[in-house]
Amino acid sequence: MTRFQARRATVEDLPQLRSLWEAGDLPVESLEKRFTEFQVAQTDQGEVVAAIGLQISEGQGRLHSEAIGWFDFADQLRAQLWPRLESVARNQGLSRLWTSLDAPFWKGLGFKKVTEETLPTLPAAFATAEAAWLTLPLRSAEVGADELDKQFAGLKAMSQAENEQIKQLMDRARTLKWIAMSLMVVVFGAFVIWVIYFVRLHARLRKR
Repeated sequence: MTRFQARRATVEDLPQLRSLWEAGDLPVESLEKRFTEFQVAQTDQGEVVAAIGLQISEGQGRLHSEAIGWFDFADQLRAQLWPRLESVARNQGLSRLWTSLDAPFWKGLGFKKVTEETLPTLPAAFATAEAAWLTLPLRSAEVGADELDKQFAGLKAMSQAENEQIKQLMDRARTLKWIAMSLMVVVFGAFVIWVIYFVRLHARLRKR
């Protein structure tokens, strides 16, 4: 199995990146100014054979400008690059990823078609003529007030139930303690009465 290494692109990679971008019919002049957005995959011999960019805006990210030189290893190269892209996105605290890359690989990762509710959250910097957007939430960026209220109410109810249970256990413990002490008093009283009776009986027997 051919092995590849994924890493962040450097200025030394630009000549090879230009070749990949040209082969993929991508806007070379625009992308070379943004080469730091790219993660690249290289062979053991140092040949850069794939690159994918991650544009960041408004706390969200866009996977873009996928360029793969070794088509027979396309999904293997994507699988090599994805952990790097995801790691950068999470380290940056991004809430959601977007892409218009149409390879089935991305849907396999959990990217789904946008809904009417999700599309308005697309950052303006990502907006292009491309309409076939896929998106993947990385964390809950916006939790509605109603949802927070529900969660708070649930936690409060759980806390009240636990406090009530603790109160009942404490009441039961106090009741058991009172019963135990009462039994001890009764037993001790009975013992005292028995001792007095025995002493008196013994004294009467001695008089006889």
